[in-house]
Amino acid sequence: MFTFEIISQQVLNGLLTGTSYILIALGLTLIFGIYRMINMAHGAVYMWGAYFCHVFADTIGLNTYLAMAIAMVLAGLLSVGIERTVFRPLKGCPDWVALVAGLGLYYALENFGWIVLGPRELHIHALATQEVVRFWGLYANLQKVILAGICMATLVGTILVLKKTDMGRAMRAASADPEAAKLVGINTERMSMLVFFLGGAFAAAAGSLVGSLTSVAPGMGFRPMIIAFVIVVFGGMGSIMGTVVAGLLVGVLQNILAYAVTPKFAYCFTMLSLLTIFIIRPTGIFGEDK
Repeated sequence: MFTFEIISQQVLNGLLTGTSYILIALGLTLIFGIYRMINMAHGAVYMWGAYFCHVFADTIGLNTYLAMAIAMVLAGLLSVGIERTVFRPLKGCPDWVALVAGLGLYYALENFGWIVLGPRELHIHALATQEVVRFWGLYANLQKVILAGICMATLVGTILVLKKTDMGRAMRAASADPEAAKLVGINTERMSMLVFFLGGAFAAAAGSLVGSLTSVAPGMGFRPMIIAFVIVVFGGMGSIMGTVVAGLLVGVLQNILAYAVTPKFAYCFTMLSLLTIFIIRPTGIFGEDK
């Protein structure tokens, strides 16, 4: 039975879930918007970022959020390595070549994860996961609230960098016209490395925070990557605002459907949404028609 309190609680849960989707989808959005390539290995970076955080937080014993910061740097470097060794040589090839290469790399990194981690689930212990906050009669896990705060801070910081700094303007120039950007002295290869670093760091932040709420396992990256891909397409490829709106909308709909029907139906709905968007509006809600 639905009541106003139940609906409000599910909407709040959905908004908090949506912020984790935004954080991983933001990396995909930046990479596509500036590099013009779909990075299907992004989910593996998400998984390895969570694993790095586990190592530094639970094995070495560092503060969870300090461990997350270190994991973001390491995952960013991993993402840069992927760009240098896999995607950069494929520049100029048909889009499907990079898509298949990224997917193959994802499975390679996931299987390497099975070798390193083994068939067991690890945990990132964070005290905030054991605390609940209450406001306006609604309840939320403190770690999810922290996740939402980190997501919003990352989002605002990204927008400010892109709009207000010379580096951000150089990144946008390299996206709009790489050849013209080179002529005015912009190092487009450095811009590519930077955007992959940021994408990997954002994925690691999402993986670390979600991993503290659930568990860390080699296969944890595939479903979030697919949902993030749905969000990027839904919002409009390369649109940050579209990513935010779509991420929150998908999170809310998934939580309401999971409560009303089953969680599996909610995931099925996400996949059907992707198919519908491709058919009705391939450019997404904030995408530009060519």
